[in-house]
Amino acid sequence: MWNSLLAFWDQYHGLIIGFAVLALVLFVNQLIFRRGWKSYPTREQYVAAHPGSATAGGVVCAKCRQKAAGMAVTSAGRIYRCTWCETELYRVDRA
Repeated sequence: MWNSLLAFWDQYHGLIIGFAVLALVLFVNQLIFRRGWKSYPTREQYVAAHPGSATAGGVVCAKCRQKAAGMAVTSAGRIYRCTWCETELYRVDRA
């Protein structure tokens, strides 16, 4: 059994190490992404911090008063940004 494992390792060690490194990079990327995602305020937190930003037409940017536009983030929700000054305003988590 050990001889067959050593033979397998000798033949495919490059692929095994490569896939292990790829898995590690993807794992670290997910950790960084999740920390970054939670750094955006929710819509309610943004409106509470900027009381004049909630209008009848939607949420506007607190800096330039332009309307916010949503950008989908795969498997996480949406990030809303200002259409004029490109400021990232708030997040909406996927339901």
